[in-house]
Amino acid sequence: MIRGGEKLAGVHPDLVRVVHAAGAEWDLVILEGVRSLARQKEMVAQRKSKTLDSKHLKQSDGFVHAVDLAFYPVDWNDTRRFYYMGGVLRGVALSLGVNLRWGGDWDSDTEVKDQLFNDLVHVEVSVSQNS
Repeated sequence: MIRGGEKLAGVHPDLVRVVHAAGAEWDLVILEGVRSLARQKEMVAQRKSKTLDSKHLKQSDGFVHAVDLAFYPVDWNDTRRFYYMGGVLRGVALSLGVNLRWGGDWDSDTEVKDQLFNDLVHVEVSVSQNS
């Protein structure tokens, strides 16, 4: 089940496919999809994001390439659950042929202890210029 699915409006179709496939098996809540530049500046000021060049902002193809989501109900104190979710989403993406990057393993090397900034609810797609 997907809660907050309306927040997927404007999100890249490949990422929407991954979220829907995962949501068919797990109860997910979409926390944030499309962001305004003002919202992104707020997130950086709150140290919840590191960049103004966010994939939550509309990209050159007209879509947003990132969403923040969590298993429902959200337990912010259970980080193990977020790591589990990151693995689930990466696995679903791989099965669908979608290149997905998760905010708990930015370099996608399966080493999660080397992260300088964890954004455990963040996933984004990498798409080619021709997509």
